[in-house]
Amino acid sequence: MHIAFEAKRAFNNFTGLGNYSRFVISSLRKYYPDEEYSIFTPKLTEHSEALSFFKENKESTIQPSGLWKLGSLKNVWRSKRIGRIAEKHDVDVFHGLSNELPSGLKNSTKKVVTIHDLIFLRYPEFYPLIDRKIYKKKFKSACNNADEVIAVSEQTKQDIIEFFGYPEDKISVVYQGVHPIYNQELKTRRLLYLLDHYNLHQPYFLYVGSIEDRKNAKDLVMAFKLVLNQVKDDLLLLIVGKKTAYQAEVEKEITNLGLDHNVRIYNKTPFSDLPYLYKGALASVYPSSFEGFGIPVLESLSVGTSVVAGNQSAMQEAGGQHALYADPKNHESLASQMIKLAEDNNFNEQLLNNVESHLAKFTQEKIALDLMKIYKK
Repeated sequence: MHIAFEAKRAFNNFTGLGNYSRFVISSLRKYYPDEEYSIFTPKLTEHSEALSFFKENKESTIQPSGLWKLGSLKNVWRSKRIGRIAEKHDVDVFHGLSNELPSGLKNSTKKVVTIHDLIFLRYPEFYPLIDRKIYKKKFKSACNNADEVIAVSEQTKQDIIEFFGYPEDKISVVYQGVHPIYNQELKTRRLLYLLDHYNLHQPYFLYVGSIEDRKNAKDLVMAFKLVLNQVKDDLLLLIVGKKTAYQAEVEKEITNLGLDHNVRIYNKTPFSDLPYLYKGALASVYPSSFEGFGIPVLESLSVGTSVVAGNQSAMQEAGGQHALYADPKNHESLASQMIKLAEDNNFNEQLLNNVESHLAKFTQEKIALDLMKIYKK
């Protein structure tokens, strides 16, 4: 079988969509090496992870040539030319990995698209009008042109049905997994070095994710103040993520609550440090109002660290019975869940008991198998 991917994000994005794209392609190549693969991308960013991924997949990667390499023509190549090239390569299955499908794919080619979330429709106030219109047109067109739609969670599946009126029997839920870096053996010496490097000499809660309104870092700070009022230990809250305009609100709240010595924000933490920061944490906290899936919940559990997450269903799919949940806007409830993990080591251990069976749903092998079943359907 010849399987092709629209994989721009794999070579140009180094967080959510990029990690997903690389994870899918690497998983399939690992467990189904006898299939033929083609990987389309309009450009390649000079980034260590992109270059490493390209090196592993050089023979399968197809990029624009000639005039199509120039400026905005690369985007035209991505949306209009890939379909014709796929036809010449006798592609059997074409999988758009990030919410889109190119035009021009022949009828005999099975078309699959992954939809990650419809947050721009669920929470339109967080997106400019023009962005919402563009996303809706692209995503809905991809669904309408696909033979199979993959949703990364049951929550996303229900959103596709609700907002696009798409038939349920054409949507399959295939979860995503964590970056392989979270499954590596974490070296004690490296952990101790990083705890010292970041001056983390007291218990800390960890938040990992972009610092934006929807993810409620300001509410987390307010809940953390309540935690400090009840817990004897001098705890820290470490907020790690991409800076947005919303961060100014978070910083103002930190100062207003007198937490400048207890809350730290890091915007440029090396990706390779994250598993260790999770591992060293008392617990992680991910109080997002809404996610397509909630990968930080899974990252935390993968290294054996308890997590408190927002109580929206996608986070509960990621954490199952091995995480605690709270309404992010209810600061007392969020603080109460954090206090449980701060004060009761036995409860922590019980929460993580048999977490391996839960994590088995998100392995490379399981996800590759689920995808291959869809391709062959």
